[in-house]
Amino acid sequence: MSTDATNYSRPLRLAAGSSGTDEADLATRLENSTVLVTADPTAPAVATTLRVLIGNLRRLPLRLHLDPNGGDGHLDPDLVAELHQLSAGIDADWSLALTRPETTTFHVHIGTRSTSAHVSGVADGHGARLRPAGIKFTPLQQPGTGLGGVLAGAMLTAEVFKVVVGVRPDRHGPARPIDFCPITLSEPDATVRPLKPLHATALIGGGAIGTAIALIFRELNATGALTVVDPETYDNPNVTTYSLGDRVTAAEKTPKVHLVRDQLPGVNVEPFVGTARDYIQAVDAGTQPMPTTVLGAVDSIDARHEIAAIHATHTLDGSTGGATGTMLSLSEATWAGPCLRCYYPHRPNQGPTVIDVLAERTGLPRDLLARGTDNFTAEQLAALGDMTPEDRAILERHVGKDICGLGKAFGLTGENESFNPSAAFVAQQAAALVVGALIRGGIAARPNYVQYDALFGPYGDMTLHRNPRAGCRCQTDAELHRAVRSHRR
Repeated sequence: MSTDATNYSRPLRLAAGSSGTDEADLATRLENSTVLVTADPTAPAVATTLRVLIGNLRRLPLRLHLDPNGGDGHLDPDLVAELHQLSAGIDADWSLALTRPETTTFHVHIGTRSTSAHVSGVADGHGARLRPAGIKFTPLQQPGTGLGGVLAGAMLTAEVFKVVVGVRPDRHGPARPIDFCPITLSEPDATVRPLKPLHATALIGGGAIGTAIALIFRELNATGALTVVDPETYDNPNVTTYSLGDRVTAAEKTPKVHLVRDQLPGVNVEPFVGTARDYIQAVDAGTQPMPTTVLGAVDSIDARHEIAAIHATHTLDGSTGGATGTMLSLSEATWAGPCLRCYYPHRPNQGPTVIDVLAERTGLPRDLLARGTDNFTAEQLAALGDMTPEDRAILERHVGKDICGLGKAFGLTGENESFNPSAAFVAQQAAALVVGALIRGGIAARPNYVQYDALFGPYGDMTLHRNPRAGCRCQTDAELHRAVRSHRR
């Protein structure tokens, strides 16, 4: 694969895990799948929903069609041109066809009046409503918002994904009516809840969930001030897994914090290139202000423990994962407990980890191995010292591939233990829960833990109230943490 070609390895890996299909066979299946998108031009938040839906579907190697005249009226030509440009930025070789195909694998519609689509969906306030063919929508409660549009687009993508990928029956739910708002954590209602200007807020992580949070802020026309913390630059594999950025962003190796900054013109974004630990040191040194609210968007237990060490009043942490990468959750945490250590305690020490063994055998830095999202390069290989000829041969074969696959290449992990990247439509739903909690006002008297699978959709008893974990540092070192907070303010 050339450096200019769009890298579909991560969405294919996630899709293969959900379908039980070989990645090469799955790629062939997708390349022969045709998805038709139509929309009513007056549907609530139609532009946002289309941006998300077209962007998400273009992150799969399938035949994508948008019929600008396929809904109840004609779509704005400027919006159609924008969508065509969005698609080309992700992959110019798989263009967005502005025609109605002769045959379709799946027809998805934005609006409430389609009679031919397999699934239709629409924003309702900050929430979304979906209906399979033949089932009517209930009356909408509010005009759609940017949050509702992103959520509707993400949920519609999940319905398309289940069919075109051929997800195994035990790994997805059937198409069904969905009425969900990430603020009420139930059905959309008639209460208007605006996003207040951001204040004393830090976003830790500019990856899949972090860019999805930024996307929602952009579509909500967010204002205020936001510190964004991430040490990495945007790379080719991110084009098909993140909600922002394209091949140009990857070619320019744009710092992720700068990508977020550039997408939020109404927000005074302070980009901080570094880890959460680096950020804490800057706060302690007085060069960065102490945040009241932290939005967590990281991908490891260690990184979440670093976030816990900020000791913010409110921490709203989004995550994705599970056996196939389609589970998503919101953890509401606070410095007094439950903190993120309560949600994500360290596992008992069971000897050297895969990262420990790889670092010893290869000489690669532990932080690079732990991150796992970079490609292994020939330059990195050349810089390594002595190792066995067998280990060097394994690394030579791995040049150009994701570092997260080294454990499997060295025989240290099994087939089910390899890295499962998230898909944009999963991360967007996790981000919707985070922003929903922020709009809700942060953490109430009883912090919430919310979890569901994007391929099943939200359900009635997915929300639990969490208490602090006995023996956690937030309980045993409470006075020390109080003193740290006082010093940082």
